[in-house]
Amino acid sequence: MTSIDETLSEIRWLRDEIWRCRRLLNAGLPGAERKLVEKRLLEQLSAFEGLLSTAFPLALGSKVYSVDSTTIGRSDSSEAVIENAAMESLPSASRSAANKRVS
Repeated sequence: MTSIDETLSEIRWLRDEIWRCRRLLNAGLPGAERKLVEKRLLEQLSAFEGLLSTAFPLALGSKVYSVDSTTIGRSDSSEAVIENAAMESLPSASRSAANKRVS
């Protein structure tokens, strides 16, 4: 059985990897490299969502984020859709703390 500390550590690691992939995509990678990073990003988003749903089963409401609807790469705003999706998966207390760090 995994301890809550190990689970939270894995959640943080996945979050950091998602952010790293997003930065790489915004850097304008060539075609083949971009496809690899996009694939890796989708894998990490899926793992992130799964881990959050098992770690915080009651904190997630009826609205569950879908990896299939994710727009990868650049967006019109400074914050990418991927980061917003990851934030929506967080419990509300964690979301407000993360928003304070971003602001």
